[in-house]
Amino acid sequence: MPRIIQQYREEVRRKIVDAAYGIFLEKGYTGTTMEEIAVHLGVTKPALYQYFPGKETLYAAVTDRCREELYAILDRSYKNRNIRDGSIALFDALADFVPKYNAMYVEMTLLGERNDEIKTMLRQDRRKDLQVVEQFIVSQQETGLVSRGLDPRTLALACDALIHGLLMDIMMGLDKNEAKAIWIAGLERLIRAD
Repeated sequence: MPRIIQQYREEVRRKIVDAAYGIFLEKGYTGTTMEEIAVHLGVTKPALYQYFPGKETLYAAVTDRCREELYAILDRSYKNRNIRDGSIALFDALADFVPKYNAMYVEMTLLGERNDEIKTMLRQDRRKDLQVVEQFIVSQQETGLVSRGLDPRTLALACDALIHGLLMDIMMGLDKNEAKAIWIAGLERLIRAD
């Protein structure tokens, strides 16, 4: 395939993902149709299906975009900062980022109980999300910010559980500043090898 055509296809694909991203967030997975995405983009549904064979594959592309955002948040939060300042920046960014996706993620989890394809997709997404955090931890071990004596996978799981639990608690009424203090203290303790 000529390079210009490939670049065009990638640009169109990105535009489709951008449109679907916003609609999925606004209406949820079940409330969003391929027809609606096509109308939003000003294309036909068959044209949309040339890029994504179904709503599940389009949703998977949207989650890939979310994962890219997550890595960028991790990177920006700790860039040129110590662990405490980076942890504060990360908490604040995730406190804004995660609630946008919680409703859609919960909906997908419920659908996955009855749909093996969605359940498999969610498992793969979860694995990839944790790999992003794990790779970030490895990069921080190389800079000395995180102890090299810690297992990156275990630490990724622990950090993920801590932040998601605290964000859930905020939604249930926990004071955001108290949650942030718990996050910082917990993370500082988790990243030490002693």
